[in-house]
Amino acid sequence: MSSIDRGVPSRLGEYRSWVSDSIESYLEGRAGKLYEMINYHLGFDGKGPDRSLQGKAIRSSLALYTTEALGGKPEDAMPAAVSLELIHNFSLVHDDIQDDDRTRRGRPTVQHRWGPDQAINAGDGIKDLSLLALTELSPNGNSERTLEAVEALGNYSLRMIQGQVMDLDYMERQDVGIDSYLEMICAKTCALLEGAFHIGGIYSAVEEEEIDKLVSFGRLLGYVYQIRDDWLGIWGEPEESGKSVVSDIQERKRSFPVVYAMQEGRGSELRRLKELYYRDAKLGSDEIEEVREILESIGSREKTKERAKKYWKDAERQLDETEMADWAKTDLEEFGSFLLTRKK
Repeated sequence: MSSIDRGVPSRLGEYRSWVSDSIESYLEGRAGKLYEMINYHLGFDGKGPDRSLQGKAIRSSLALYTTEALGGKPEDAMPAAVSLELIHNFSLVHDDIQDDDRTRRGRPTVQHRWGPDQAINAGDGIKDLSLLALTELSPNGNSERTLEAVEALGNYSLRMIQGQVMDLDYMERQDVGIDSYLEMICAKTCALLEGAFHIGGIYSAVEEEEIDKLVSFGRLLGYVYQIRDDWLGIWGEPEESGKSVVSDIQERKRSFPVVYAMQEGRGSELRRLKELYYRDAKLGSDEIEEVREILESIGSREKTKERAKKYWKDAERQLDETEMADWAKTDLEEFGSFLLTRKK
């Protein structure tokens, strides 16, 4: 069991298996190059570590989990959970193209194996399947909820894409501050987490006010996850995190530690950081280490941890105001605390 498995509530693990089985069943019997690529990415090609959905399926599992925690029937929410998981996975295929990533989850990416042009087709196919799965797997008597879920997931997916556009745009800009960064991750990272809790609210038939609280909790959880991820991308232990502590700086990502330093830094340190970070030439290993040292000197290392902790405190208060069952609140408090200190 990995460290992240230990941080995930057991119910989420059970729901992950259910989501995996549902997606595999939905894709069964579909043949051709498109489905070869889709099944490969999802892990249903029989050649991965095991023949099951790749990844943790946190978002889709949270949708089912929230439905149960609010007194609904998780099976009613399954079509929307499948849709949400497929939306997340189409975005991963396209992210790998944009970042020119060669591996994902220990295997060659779709774009590395079949090329970026075919990977675009695979990602587009997964996106269309996400909508079809929601409508085709939903019972006829549940049309109102289905339409509500279609609208919600469509909006969250669009926000996620808008966030990706901002992320790429920021790579070309030198005026990105903390507020701009938060706007970007609120869209790119938080949107689908918000969607997970919104789906739980839809299929447990809670009031709109309760859905707003659930969505707010999902947003804050997204902030915690992404800001901690940014910290790991610079100061994590690669053997534990599986995440490079070089690539974020090498690619000049506008992560929280960097935008904090650019906004709050002063004097010669800030001038040197900008000189290194904004030039066209590739950074060498000594220069990457120099950037890391400047970030620490300005205070980014501790301020990044403090900001993630702040958002988790806000999330705890928001969670307490929801109508979720006490057992779920306890689980999610443990899960959030884990996200705050995770090492991978």
